Amino acid sequence: MSKNLVACTLLFISVFVFLSCSSKKKDVAPVYNSDSVTLHGTSFLKGKISSIVYNDEQGYDSTLFVYNEKLHPEKVFFYSDGEMDGSCLYSYNGYDRIDLHYYDCTPKQTSYSIVEFDKKRNITFLRRYGYIYPDTANMQLLYMKQDSYNEDNKRDFAFEYHCDGIPLYKYRYSYDSDGCEIEECYLAISGDIYSVTKRKRDKIGNIIEERINYPWDNDEWEIMKIEYQYDDKGNWIERKIISDAEYLNRHTKRKIYYLNE
Repeated sequence: MSKNLVACTLLFISVFVFLSCSSKKKDVAPVYNSDSVTLHGTSFLKGKISSIVYNDEQGYDSTLFVYNEKLHPEKVFFYSDGEMDGSCLYSYNGYDRIDLHYYDCTPKQTSYSIVEFDKKRNITFLRRYGYIYPDTANMQLLYMKQDSYNEDNKRDFAFEYHCDGIPLYKYRYSYDSDGCEIEECYLAISGDIYSVTKRKRDKIGNIIEERINYPWDNDEWEIMKIEYQYDDKGNWIERKIISDAEYLNRHTKRKIYYLNE
């Protein structure tokens, strides 16, 4: 498994949310959906996953999930060629915050992230900490992102910040009449457009077509299509990416094992 997989964290998250987070764990029902933060890039996973075994060109083999007594993810172990390559430890702080601690196989902590949620179970805020240089003693803030949601509980904007708190970029989202996100516009804070991404999704919510244009460069659209096969839980077990950019083409199969099965 690539160490980038261990070091990176959830996508589509947020910054500067005015929340008061206690460092003590509260015995209250959390507002977040633990399935939505199970693992990087797997926000559409359904059910309680015991483990996933992959078979694709990236070379990482499997992940193993460990749950606490409330059946919230507690640890995730990453394996490559049968050996542990890294891990992630979940720390629940109240009903609206999770801290994710990432380790290599030593195990030495390599980074950690703070994720917060609003009362509608939306992931709204992310801060990621790590080492700017390998020889630095303390982790420093590397990245921040904040999402905002409209009255229909749809994300309308997202903002990326430099580690010193200066906003750098923003995203604007558009939806069709059924409430499905169909367009993402990536802009500088000044308003200049870097890229426009148009998407089509299947009934489960996975992207089946993505068209990207860079208006500052040309009028051409890069097209990527994605095909899926699903298990009876609604999680994909085979995914084929077909793109104009050949380096993006990938055929991935995965076997998903569930708790109590």
